[in-house]
Amino acid sequence: MSAEHNRVEVGGTMTLPKELTKVKILVIDNKKADAHRLQGFLQNLLPNASCVVLNNCQQFMYVTRKEAVDIAFIASGRAGIHLAKKLQQFSPHCNIIFVEDNKDLAYDSLQTRPSGYLLKPVAEETVQIELAHLRYPITAHHAPLLRVKTFGNFVAYTEDGRPLHFSRAVSREILAYLIDQRGYPVTGRDIAADVLEEEDYTESTSKKISQYVSDLIKDMRKEGYENVILKQNRQLSIDKEAVDCDLYHYLEGDPEAVNAYHGEYMIDYSWAEFSDVGD
Repeated sequence: MSAEHNRVEVGGTMTLPKELTKVKILVIDNKKADAHRLQGFLQNLLPNASCVVLNNCQQFMYVTRKEAVDIAFIASGRAGIHLAKKLQQFSPHCNIIFVEDNKDLAYDSLQTRPSGYLLKPVAEETVQIELAHLRYPITAHHAPLLRVKTFGNFVAYTEDGRPLHFSRAVSREILAYLIDQRGYPVTGRDIAADVLEEEDYTESTSKKISQYVSDLIKDMRKEGYENVILKQNRQLSIDKEAVDCDLYHYLEGDPEAVNAYHGEYMIDYSWAEFSDVGD
């Protein structure tokens, strides 16, 4: 296949590799306005990419699957340079692009051998150029999809039809709850109130939920589905792109999923009664 067939047109002036449509991108900038402006450019250029925005370098410790980061736009001065070096330990082939308004840091930034360097204020055209000339090529992602059935009983199973094993029943229920939230982030307090039905969010409850979530993430990692759960800023969510779910197909109007729904949804769990499926 020719190189031209492996590229997609962007903005009518330049083409980008098709592999960029599914990349995982980090934007790290302690200036929120700049971070969200860059995020907007990336959403225009790569609408199907996963883009996580962090407003300080400390939040990086909460990023799951650090080894899977394909591109990182990093600002935040010298702290950003230090973080870039740490990120390279997890993901040696991550394309790091520094975004700075201080030219004096350019030399130090270049010592990390980044993919590119942008000066603020950033324009969409310059972001596009950096994406078209990445230091490390992006390989196509072939992560397996987690298959989920929510109509009737909740079942999560592998692509070849084998049910997933969970070390705790409550961890399995938390996964079901995240599926029900459809990609919206939830907190430990949400899980306490809806899943555990505990009104008081005490320190003991917080520790208990942290353990349940930790066990769930370990279970998913053992099964090869660590990409399904996203953890950021003490919030959890589902990566909908990593899940093949009857609920999501139903909400998209898929005829097969619509016909499969007979009024029963996650009947295992009482909190699912309040979901708006079928309304």
